[in-house]
Amino acid sequence: MDLHLLALFSVAFTSAIAVPGPNVAFAVAQAIRHGIKTTIPGALFGFGLGTAIHATVVLSGVGLIIYDHRWILTYLRWIGAIYLAYLAVGAFFAKSGPSDGKVGDSSPKQMFVDSLLVSLTNPKGWLASLLTYPSFISPRVSYTIQAISLGLAAMVISLSIYSGYMFLAHKARAAFDNKSAFNRVTGVIYALVALGLILSPY
Repeated sequence: MDLHLLALFSVAFTSAIAVPGPNVAFAVAQAIRHGIKTTIPGALFGFGLGTAIHATVVLSGVGLIIYDHRWILTYLRWIGAIYLAYLAVGAFFAKSGPSDGKVGDSSPKQMFVDSLLVSLTNPKGWLASLLTYPSFISPRVSYTIQAISLGLAAMVISLSIYSGYMFLAHKARAAFDNKSAFNRVTGVIYALVALGLILSPY
């Protein structure tokens, strides 16, 4: 693998992922509502697998189909928006009561499924992958080695950024003193992300 290209890819991918989008907002909402001990294991596996799938699709050539048929991103956007709207309603009208440090009832398995679904229906993630991976492939080095290296680098970057946002959100939980507040804030975040997906150009 060309280390110079790998370094440039890392900078470009970090810049694309670090800008808050649906994935970041979802990670923050989950950490606020459920706490970091519940959120981190499932969410990171979900986002990690989502990043790996993005890389596999793009680097296998299938990404060209998505690039040439942008309507696929439109369908993904609406699926993600509808699911996030469903989560928003569920969070906003969830039963309230005193906080006992275990806000919400999602398991790591459910976190994994939700995070993976949000990641795969996020047009921003697909566009970032479509625009970055192909630009950092060298014809002088084995394509397979480069594909694996770029995919692994992307996973490390994604997990580092999302976990960072979740840690910050976990610290912000101190601003709320009951389960109702956690749920309502989470519901609002989900709703805003769903609206953002609907209004996004892709």
